[in-house]
Amino acid sequence: MDRRQTILGLLAAGPLMTSGTGATMLNTTADKVQRLADRYADAWNASDMDAMAKLYAGDVHWVNIVGMHWQGKAQVDQAHRAYFDIMFKGVPLTLEAIESVVALPGGALVAVLRWAVGAFRTPFGQQMPPSRDRMSLVLIPQADEIVIAHGSNVQIDEQAQNSDPIRQKQR
Repeated sequence: MDRRQTILGLLAAGPLMTSGTGATMLNTTADKVQRLADRYADAWNASDMDAMAKLYAGDVHWVNIVGMHWQGKAQVDQAHRAYFDIMFKGVPLTLEAIESVVALPGGALVAVLRWAVGAFRTPFGQQMPPSRDRMSLVLIPQADEIVIAHGSNVQIDEQAQNSDPIRQKQR
């Protein structure tokens, strides 16, 4: 093989090598997101708010399912503890899917997770049936893991899913 063919071969292989490295990075990132999701579910299901608080960055923001906005680890932790005492203790949470993970500049990630949540009673006494939630998280590196810098949780309206214009096109 002459020098020209060698250079052309290396240039052609370059994107493959890069994508291979990228695939390894994505697997590592996917593994970190999976570990965080597993730790979140384990903490929730054990009603272990100390374990859950370890998943938050110090300056975390959280928008809960009914639009409350908590700022900073102390507020997010206090609010989660209050609602676990009132209505979520013993309510099962199961990860259905990590729907997407997108890398941002600087090592941050945006992940969308889908959860199955068991039935619970609201602070006003209304019995809520089991549901599915979609959680968007901004995750940042901390040591060898990732922590939650921002979380937002939305209950999935199953009836409205039938009107999703993107899913209708895919059928």
